[in-house]
Amino acid sequence: MKRKLILLSFITALLVSFVLTINPWQATAASSGTDSGLPVRTAQEVAAQWKKLMKTTADYSHPFITEPAISKPYTPGSLRADYIQDGVNAVNFYRFLSGLPDDVASTAALNLQAQYGSVLLASFGRLSHHPSPQPADMPKDFYDKGYKSTSQANIYSSYGFDDHIAARSIDAYMEDSDTDNLDLVGHRRWILNPPLKNVGIGLAVGVEDWKYSALQVFDKSRTEKIDYEYIAYPAQGAFPIEVFKSGYAWSVSINPEKYAKPALKQVNVSVKRIRDNKTWNLSSKNNQVTEKGAYFNVDNNYYGTGPAIIFRPDGVDEYRAGDRFEVTVSGLKSMGGTDKTISYTVDFMSAEKYAPSANEQASDTVTHFTDISKSWAKTSIEWAVSKQIVSDVDGPFNPTNSVTEAEFLKMFISAFGGEVAPAKTGENWSVRYYDYASENGYNLQGSQDSSARTKPISRLSVAEIITSAAGLPNSGDSAIQYLLDNGYSKGKTSATVVGYEGAAGLSRAEAVQFIKNLTELNYST
Repeated sequence: MKRKLILLSFITALLVSFVLTINPWQATAASSGTDSGLPVRTAQEVAAQWKKLMKTTADYSHPFITEPAISKPYTPGSLRADYIQDGVNAVNFYRFLSGLPDDVASTAALNLQAQYGSVLLASFGRLSHHPSPQPADMPKDFYDKGYKSTSQANIYSSYGFDDHIAARSIDAYMEDSDTDNLDLVGHRRWILNPPLKNVGIGLAVGVEDWKYSALQVFDKSRTEKIDYEYIAYPAQGAFPIEVFKSGYAWSVSINPEKYAKPALKQVNVSVKRIRDNKTWNLSSKNNQVTEKGAYFNVDNNYYGTGPAIIFRPDGVDEYRAGDRFEVTVSGLKSMGGTDKTISYTVDFMSAEKYAPSANEQASDTVTHFTDISKSWAKTSIEWAVSKQIVSDVDGPFNPTNSVTEAEFLKMFISAFGGEVAPAKTGENWSVRYYDYASENGYNLQGSQDSSARTKPISRLSVAEIITSAAGLPNSGDSAIQYLLDNGYSKGKTSATVVGYEGAAGLSRAEAVQFIKNLTELNYST
């Protein structure tokens, strides 16, 4: 088997910075790392999407409706819809893993464009984004269409590869870790480009059974704008070992609207494997491209959207299911010049062999909430309903609204087994929860000032509730430090008291996720 792919080697005026601001894909990972602004996937979700999107259905040995002609008279041919959809599904799986909108679709126009590019490459006999000169017997119109395709696409070729080329080419683009592509991981960054909405997939067979494929991916037609801080790969949360092997590069693409252009000699990355505390510290000293060694780079070209920090730990034989890695990227600056640090945790798991743990049992609960279908926290809200932490109602949950102290207190006590007497007739529902909190020594502003009960709770108050409920008399910075020391929070911008941002508030969705994370980290009162 021989496989080869070549990265786009130029930047055009098409590659511009995109302004990124609004819902419905706004989300957070506030309690388990620096907030990426994107959903954090659970093992249950990853396993479900693996079965849904990565199990190809098309007969890959017969991909064409009409076979292309790679010599005179040239014809682009056409692929079967189910064959194309398998490739599109792979694109959407990788976007889902990274917390991006996973509703990318192919269009007839882009599929045809990709066919012209694939035929040109098959006729040319090798990969090039700029195949030249024009084949003598190829009509100029056909050549121009093919050239337009290859110059605006990820391109791929393989020999003796008896598998689904369209789907497997997406895997290769996401790997992007050979010596030709390691410094940029540009194919990956195009697929994980937030504004991407439409793609086209083409395929043609050249001489000696070489197969050539083009993925039209230079698209920015998404109408909704995506608010995010960074896009990590592998992503924060559960991540399948099936798609990330030893020697693959890690990458973090930062939002150019929120971060200043990073400098190679100022940025550093720390990667810590929790099972043995082995830590890799990577910097500009590791900027030499090698096949397997430690590597680090900062690329400020706009492959997709924004700069990328690219790194690879050395000596990793394999990524195992159950492995947890903590990643910290330091030396970044905000657009205003303040220091910024990114930290997140990757939990490797097997999508193929996934079996839910006691804390991850799939919920059959169908909620009546009318406004969570597109929320990043949908699964967590459904989990909270199934655990009777949140009362299901036939109406809105209001996931983006601020959570009040009383609402957070109710969720918290319900999650950790507190027995609260029902309110008396005419009595506010929250009174008995505050009685329980007082009896158990909770540090609550609302215990001294009843007006605080209906006001948005601060992240500091959340830390004080969690700490005092554990029987510790901590308040203020010491309460925050307790959360950081025990891994219950990685902070909002960094794993420090300042980076925790105690004065900031929490949305209702964030409150549910915070509590769910505590249960999964075996916190107890």
